[in-house]
Amino acid sequence: MVKIPRWLQLLALIAVTGLLFLLFRPSPIRVDIAVIEARPFFEAVETQGRTRGINPYLVTAPIAGRLLRTDLDEGASVSSGQVLARIAATPQDTRTLAFSQANLAAAEARHAAAQATLDEISSALARASQELSRREELFRSKLASAEETETYRQLVTAEQARQRSAEASLAAAEAEIDTARSFLLGVNSSGDATDDSLISVLAPVDGTVYQVFEENERVIAAGTLLFEISNQDELEVVADILTQDAIAIEPGDTVYISGWGGDQTLNALVRNIEPEAFTKVSALGVEEQRVNVIIDLINPPPNLGAEYRVTTQIVTWQANEVLTIPTSAIFQRSDGWNTFVVENNLVETRAILIGARGREYTRIIGGIGEGEQVILYPSDLINEGTTVNY
Repeated sequence: MVKIPRWLQLLALIAVTGLLFLLFRPSPIRVDIAVIEARPFFEAVETQGRTRGINPYLVTAPIAGRLLRTDLDEGASVSSGQVLARIAATPQDTRTLAFSQANLAAAEARHAAAQATLDEISSALARASQELSRREELFRSKLASAEETETYRQLVTAEQARQRSAEASLAAAEAEIDTARSFLLGVNSSGDATDDSLISVLAPVDGTVYQVFEENERVIAAGTLLFEISNQDELEVVADILTQDAIAIEPGDTVYISGWGGDQTLNALVRNIEPEAFTKVSALGVEEQRVNVIIDLINPPPNLGAEYRVTTQIVTWQANEVLTIPTSAIFQRSDGWNTFVVENNLVETRAILIGARGREYTRIIGGIGEGEQVILYPSDLINEGTTVNY
């Protein structure tokens, strides 16, 4: 048997050990990294909100009567002055109809009597005026006395006063006719509605019909709510904010609107913060004090409507050069916030101090410097000393 030299056995053992190490050593983990850098950054209060019409018009019935069925649907566009609905002011019953018709006949009779009285007085005034002119001419010719002339002058003055009184009585009689006719508005002698006397309810402004409160034909009372119409389709956003966050918000603050269904982020400004807060129960059952922040949209898209859900970011502080780290690169442990720093393909766990957190980036206060590389979305396989590549 050939005896293998000891040094050769040792060399073979080293070769096998190295081969096993190469075969079974852990391979580097593939990761995504980002670089710590300064960038424009803002701190914001983020919450859900909704759009709503700015001071929408509530259209009500001007009179009591029978509302005819409307063809308008919610979402329809209307123009100022467009007929929205028609109302027939019908009496309540036959007795009321007869009473109203009798009142109208009496009013018309009083009007005729007042007209006749005025005609008579006007004729008497004309005769008195002619006689006064003749007496004044005779007085100037010294064929009539001053007392006689003054008597006719007083007669003309009295007839003028009677004429004014008769004119007032005639105007009162005309008003009585209008009043009597108002009780018969929209009906003919048989009590049926007439097309030429229907009351038209008009759109007060150009806009969109948000709600139709009364679609079917029925008898309604005066003041019944009929339609809600937008004011020129202008929109605003209302977002309820925790009161402790609302303290940092001021009118004029920049707002970014997202999550409304479109791809682009909409620009907006804070108009005002309502003065009174309210209690709201959170999804976890906790009572919270919140306050509404009213936001004006800047150039809203035409396909954005009222009562749409949106996400609002109300900017409370911003700067052009702020050291930031991707929010997806930080995680929390018992000792605070940490991140995985990569140097020479080796992982180092680094404790950091952070400021405000955003959806994409977080402000760095300390613990890491500009230019260092960190791991995005670290998995459970990443630990101190792990070898990675990227």
